[in-house]
Amino acid sequence: MKSRADDKKTKAHPALDTIKARVEERVTAAGVSKNEASRRAGLGLSYVNDLLAGKSLNPTRESLAKLGQVLDTDVDYFFGTQGSPRISSHPVSNVLPMEMPQPTTSSIPLFHIGLPDPDGFFPLSADRRAAWTSPLVVGRDVYAITVPDDCMAPRYRMGEVAIVSPSKPVVHGGFAVVRQTDDRVAIRQIITISTDKIVVRCLDTNADIDLPRSQVKALERIIASCELV
Repeated sequence: MKSRADDKKTKAHPALDTIKARVEERVTAAGVSKNEASRRAGLGLSYVNDLLAGKSLNPTRESLAKLGQVLDTDVDYFFGTQGSPRISSHPVSNVLPMEMPQPTTSSIPLFHIGLPDPDGFFPLSADRRAAWTSPLVVGRDVYAITVPDDCMAPRYRMGEVAIVSPSKPVVHGGFAVVRQTDDRVAIRQIITISTDKIVVRCLDTNADIDLPRSQVKALERIIASCELV
């Protein structure tokens, strides 16, 4: 008599054809071999080949999430419940006052942050914005904020500057500015992104927080941090 685990191994996932097609598409787009993609994801050398060859009929969400990190893809894209490999981000120029000075390749807007709200989010106020010379050569949509507290320590400590790029894709396990629909933001680690919620983490408590997808306007990737001098 087959156990439930054995039955799960032999029963094909209902979205298997979509999973296989999208995995193959993203491997090709990444410009790596199937073996290399599998190795980088920590899934063994043959994972992608076995999946595409039909030897693996019921891939787990956890394994595909690891593969998605390597292929710059949300796991829901593999299952066909998300239309693009990554959710779109909104350029900061669309949500900040129009009088914001246009940065050059080294001068960008820096928002000095005061105390965050009780829920950990805070506004990006135009009256607390100044031009700042970034140590990086950055794009025209990049901005910076001062870290308001130690909830993301030791990765980001209060008073440091986080440099943010709204146009770069956010990866699972990476760090981002989470922008809510009321345009308040917070720095968080992105754990998972699904069709109904985004799970984020505060490092000081190691606590995961579920944010309804309907309340999140954009995820804007943190590309660097430095001391404010």
